[in-house]
Amino acid sequence: MQPNSKIHFYQEIIKKAHDSFREFLVHLPEDILEWQIHESLNSVRWIIEHVIHDQLWIANVIMNNYEEGYHFEESIDQYTLDELIEKYDDVFIAIEEKFADLKEEHLNEARMYKEFSLPVEDWLYEYIHHLNHHSGEIGLILTAWKRKKRSLQ
Repeated sequence: MQPNSKIHFYQEIIKKAHDSFREFLVHLPEDILEWQIHESLNSVRWIIEHVIHDQLWIANVIMNNYEEGYHFEESIDQYTLDELIEKYDDVFIAIEEKFADLKEEHLNEARMYKEFSLPVEDWLYEYIHHLNHHSGEIGLILTAWKRKKRSLQ
């Protein structure tokens, strides 16, 4: 693969997005996992599980034109943050392996989701956007959580 190719560019951006999301996870305090900014919003644990599942789901749409995310072999409600990060790492390794087979000629191929069709290149944008969106969400939650902790002191 040429270092100047579009595929190389996307692989680099995806790696940076993964590294950024993982960096947020590594610096989270363990007791934030079940915390929510508001009762109607998702917990940090839910967001991490969602990312683990949906990033692989999107990668499968891109590479194989089928919808399958990561299926946890057991209940992860009691997983520690380190165990969740380990699962995230496992999924990212699987995704990197999938994306290693991506070729320039795939970028314009259509991939279906239900009745909705997008070219692979647009699915790559979706993949990157989804991961960055949830990185920002966790950053916002962490900021609010720290403010709440300080206000209670």
